[in-house]
Amino acid sequence: MSAVRILADRVGKKFCRSRRAALYALQDFAYRAVGRVPPVALREDEFWAVQEVTLAVMPGECLGVVGPNGAGKSTLLRLLAGDYRPDTGRVEVRGAVKSLIRLGSGLQPQLTGRENIYWKCAERGLGKRDTDARLEDIVAFAELDAALDRPVRQYSDGMYARLEFAIATCTAVDVLLIDEVLAVGDIAFQVRCLDRLNALKREGTTLVFVSHAEMNMRQVADRCLLLFDGQVREQGIPEMVFQRYYEAVGYRKPSPGTGPRSQCRPADFGEKGFRITDFASSGRSAGPSPVVAGHSAVLRLGYESSASFESFSLRLEFWDADGVLVATSSCRETERLNLPSGWGWLVADLPFLGLRPGPYDVAIRATAAGCDIAYQGSIGKLRVVPAAAEVGDSGFALIEARFSLDSSDRGDRS
Repeated sequence: MSAVRILADRVGKKFCRSRRAALYALQDFAYRAVGRVPPVALREDEFWAVQEVTLAVMPGECLGVVGPNGAGKSTLLRLLAGDYRPDTGRVEVRGAVKSLIRLGSGLQPQLTGRENIYWKCAERGLGKRDTDARLEDIVAFAELDAALDRPVRQYSDGMYARLEFAIATCTAVDVLLIDEVLAVGDIAFQVRCLDRLNALKREGTTLVFVSHAEMNMRQVADRCLLLFDGQVREQGIPEMVFQRYYEAVGYRKPSPGTGPRSQCRPADFGEKGFRITDFASSGRSAGPSPVVAGHSAVLRLGYESSASFESFSLRLEFWDADGVLVATSSCRETERLNLPSGWGWLVADLPFLGLRPGPYDVAIRATAAGCDIAYQGSIGKLRVVPAAAEVGDSGFALIEARFSLDSSDRGDRS
């Protein structure tokens, strides 16, 4: 367990709904003063805000925390930040902690944006020379050139959030706690923030991220924790946790395909000897890279085939975060391929990507001579980002595509 950056072991925190809170606080102080443990059982008007929460987060990992309002998410972050003392269990955090928990508490409203940058950087141990070196990057990220020398009290919530986030992430930190501060930003700012958080993860920063936005969570969180009434209901990958969350609040029915906003994907099959092994949304290296909504895109699909196929056709399916099939791309009748056996790359050229910004699962259906030979429900994830100067809602679309073989990267595996 020496590599664990954040450890919470059966942590609980209770509060009081009435004026008895001051009396209970005095009683607890008296217990501790004589070396005794305060009572764990709830007293009159008390309730558990967080109860029996256990978690461990490693360096370079992001834990997402989701749940309805009042579930205990912010209380859990304050326990991890050391703002609250747990009533039960223990919390151990190794390294320096930076928290963005409540908008409006991190900056001095009477100071200008520039003065706040130097003040907050000095709090983190940076000298004037180090801050000078980072000032241009902070201002560019926050997009506050024109307002930099105005008092922060004149900033909008969005301007405040941009500046606070830019300062907090200008250097790597051991632990970063974030609670919905991205919600007030526009989509372009949120995309920049998610890119910054992923960069911090690569540098070893441990993140705990509270958000109601599934798309944001799926971009940065490695796994999620679902809280209800202060208790952990589910832990796992973001897709599974959000599915449980939606089911619990009645947004989505438990059975796939029964709700108005979901469709049931076919089961994977590929008994004919064809399968997609790699997915890249740009370049020649495997792995997803962002593509721009409303612009052209090139997708590369690595394949293995134990047989050759004539009149081969491939269909791409794009599924959104709600499990809805929003678009497809298929080979034209005149562009069907003669697919040789072995391995190689298929290239899908999309002249116009008519998808809204957000994450998508890409699935494929392969046919030859009019017969299905393979279906894969998820060959990879496609991240669509907005154009720098474009704002719009593309909605559902049929995406035109041209498919071809890349003969330069084809071989025969024995």
